[in-house]
Amino acid sequence: MGHGGMSCGMKTMRFIIVVFNLIFFLIGLALLALGIYVVVDPSLKKIKEILPINSNPGVEKGLSYLEVIAIVIIVLGSILLIMGFLGCCGAMKQVKIFLIIYAIIVGIIILFEIAITIYFVAFKSKFRETFTPKLKEAIRNTYEGPFGLQSNSALPKPSAISIAWDFIMYNFKCCGVDSKFDFINTTKWNKTNPWASTMGNGYKNFTYPITCCNISNVFTEDWNNLPFDKLQSVAYCAVNGTHINEMGCFDKFLNLIDTAKTWIIVGAVIILVIELTAFIVALALCCRTKKGSKYRQ
Repeated sequence: MGHGGMSCGMKTMRFIIVVFNLIFFLIGLALLALGIYVVVDPSLKKIKEILPINSNPGVEKGLSYLEVIAIVIIVLGSILLIMGFLGCCGAMKQVKIFLIIYAIIVGIIILFEIAITIYFVAFKSKFRETFTPKLKEAIRNTYEGPFGLQSNSALPKPSAISIAWDFIMYNFKCCGVDSKFDFINTTKWNKTNPWASTMGNGYKNFTYPITCCNISNVFTEDWNNLPFDKLQSVAYCAVNGTHINEMGCFDKFLNLIDTAKTWIIVGAVIILVIELTAFIVALALCCRTKKGSKYRQ
């Protein structure tokens, strides 16, 4: 009876670790695919360009922050794939060395997650101090406005960073990093109002990007093809700031994260419980020796 109960308990533990590691394997596969997609997909180039790690002129362009995050996701996905393989094989085939390596990896990941959580909570305010100056510098030195994208425009096509800013502000209804005033000292933006002749001399130049304004049909099939015939209705907004989107894009994204904060916390707790359970089960299996097809104490 005792040996039967022990055997049943071992089978249950092996089943648990196999199921958990199958989940790790699938999550790792999904993360790996996501990371590779972000790195290679050309349609995400506009977003990548908005956060260059080194935005100083004359310096050769390297990876963007988004690409670094994508690489981190690829590495994490690869680790989860390896974990899934080691955990499943270690439990199903009773390979003790696999279980030992697996337990070490899971333990390191748990410690790393705890450290990251502590760092984020303790230094949350540092993120704004670190990123917003770089973002404002990118606006000041590279923003050119969206009108160069029009097929009949005589203006040069704007840079990828400028296009990325218009993309974000246009779709997420925000303006600048902190506010609309981030565009006051831009160096490359041609602020000439194309409708000045019909609006009057007081409206000769824009003060704020027209993509900061509440355009009626915000989501178009192709956002690059801005509805030029409808933009004049919000030109007053671009000149004097009437009905402009006041919230900065940095706070907009923080609000989006806060909106999903509950689900993020729930997901993180579930993942941590799964990791702890898998870690404990792996240690329990490692503490038993194998004889034939069964484990013994």
